[in-house]
Amino acid sequence: MNQDFQPNLQSVRQIFNEMAREYDHLYDLWYSYSFSRIDSIIRKYFGGQNRSKTSVLIDVGCGTGIQSLTFARLGYEVIGIDLAENLLKIAREKLDSRFPGRATFIRGDAQSLPLPDAIADAVNCCGPTISFVTDYQKAFREMARVIKPGGQLILECEQKWNLDMLWEVVNALLGNVFEYDESLREAAKHFAPPFGKGHYVKYAFRTESGQKSYMRLKLFTPRELRTTLEKAGFKVNQEFGIHSITNLIPSTVLHDASPSAIVRGCFRLLAWIEGFVYNRWPFSNLGCSLVVIATKI
Repeated sequence: MNQDFQPNLQSVRQIFNEMAREYDHLYDLWYSYSFSRIDSIIRKYFGGQNRSKTSVLIDVGCGTGIQSLTFARLGYEVIGIDLAENLLKIAREKLDSRFPGRATFIRGDAQSLPLPDAIADAVNCCGPTISFVTDYQKAFREMARVIKPGGQLILECEQKWNLDMLWEVVNALLGNVFEYDESLREAAKHFAPPFGKGHYVKYAFRTESGQKSYMRLKLFTPRELRTTLEKAGFKVNQEFGIHSITNLIPSTVLHDASPSAIVRGCFRLLAWIEGFVYNRWPFSNLGCSLVVIATKI
């Protein structure tokens, strides 16, 4: 990995602070679908009889409070943690206006959560925050530390074995037509061993204003994630693959805020199909995003 893309908390913080105003503008098909699917998973597995009346939820990498709001609606007392103060400001305004007194937001690092032991009934870490964290093993241990025994974790990460790997090769052969910004050699490296372990990529983050920022992104394999979570004190119970079928369309095409009618129609069909298989193997392990629900042992 180029030295320019080594982990840097300050650079990640700066990038997300600068995009705070656009963070909630989920007009593209990719992110609007991802957050909608995660929202439905949270409602199914963390609502109703799946929680107590006094449940506390820690939202690690809460951003502007997209999932914080969902958990507040389900009755949780929310503690949101994020590096970027501009995102936290929006999250506070959002939750205070709709659920006053039910959420607290603190600037902090996932690798050193500013909270006491066993304070939470559940932890949410979707976004995918963990793929941007330098020492993700330490972050997992921190999440385990703040969850009560038997509490649940819902986590999203970027998954290695997905169709974008093939699209990156096609893109390089066609002269960067899909704007993955990778050479053929860089795209081919994603297929190199070890096959059970993920790697780091140079991720081009495009805002809706047209600006492009590059960040170092960790890709996980399902086996690697399960093993790492087990070492931290979790047992994985459920796995979900988001964008396993919809990624038949290149992700960079789906990031377009104004896709064509043909792209929209094809995406709706693929999303409908994915809805039947996203929680079934092998599709649960082939999405661009891997979402897991785990229990603190």
